[in-house]
Amino acid sequence: MTKGVWAAEAVPTRRSVLGVGAALAAGVLVPAARAQDAYPNRPVTIMVGFPPGTATDTVARLLAEQFSQTIRGSRFIVENRGGQGGSIGAAAVARSAPDGYTITVGASAPQAINPHIYPTLSYDPRKDFQPIGRIVDLPYALVVNKDLPYRSMKDLMDAAKAKPGEVTFASTGNGTTSHLLMSVLAHATGARLNHVPFRGTAQSVTDIIAGRINATIDTVAGTIPFIRDGQVRALAVTSQQRSSLLPDVPTTAEAGYPDLRGGAWLAMFAPAGIPKPVLDRLSTSLREALANEKIRATLQNLGMELAPSTPDEMSEVLLRDYDRWGEIVRLTGAKAD
Repeated sequence: MTKGVWAAEAVPTRRSVLGVGAALAAGVLVPAARAQDAYPNRPVTIMVGFPPGTATDTVARLLAEQFSQTIRGSRFIVENRGGQGGSIGAAAVARSAPDGYTITVGASAPQAINPHIYPTLSYDPRKDFQPIGRIVDLPYALVVNKDLPYRSMKDLMDAAKAKPGEVTFASTGNGTTSHLLMSVLAHATGARLNHVPFRGTAQSVTDIIAGRINATIDTVAGTIPFIRDGQVRALAVTSQQRSSLLPDVPTTAEAGYPDLRGGAWLAMFAPAGIPKPVLDRLSTSLREALANEKIRATLQNLGMELAPSTPDEMSEVLLRDYDRWGEIVRLTGAKAD
């Protein structure tokens, strides 16, 4: 073969190189795009770091049912992996492939509080998660055993100061919002309370009803069935205004304890690095679910306050609350005991 023939027939031209490159790119990108367009084509796990019956679990199951109905060809299932104040479930999601098939309904405890409580967590909520959107805010209620003589927050705190360490309070785990809120109250009043951590609301309230534990601060959503049945007595709610579900129960500010205010949020997260088309699909589906009148009514009847957001808005909430709860942990000295 002559040099001329080689030059004419075998040397690639710039146009041919570009053409091959485009074809290769199309071959790589089209299947990836199709895979994202087909999402989800297998079951999606919504991880919950708390036991069944908690507010987080209730919301996750409601959304799993709605997503399974509205996202074409999908099946969303809830997996409970409780422990370490929600952090065991959060860690499992952080280690998952960022493909949208493992996501979580996370709470402010594992995402914003626990990193300040547990020094050896295997994840950084600011780096290892991609927010999908905020779901609800959760006001909390301070409740006590119905047979105790406490009729107000003052009664409870006077007893705690008169007998340091004898008044017991339950939480849904070390570092959870229920733990931190009661720690704020103890710090503000100078009372010494005996902390008994549990794995979830059902277990802690069961022991309060039985008289083994005196009190807890837990979500209105988790405690209101027991309040309505008269099995526990509500002394106050931590929201700025009275709950429409508990109109006769004063706020903590009205009860004389303005430092004890606030609650938790629930939001949906995916592992960092999730493809943007999948993120967009999940975020849009979440906001559509929260616009559904049936779901809105269900959440409101459970004592939850709807708080839908975009992924970027939830990122700002996470960073702000990470710093805020870190300061509360520092001031109160709360730790995993």
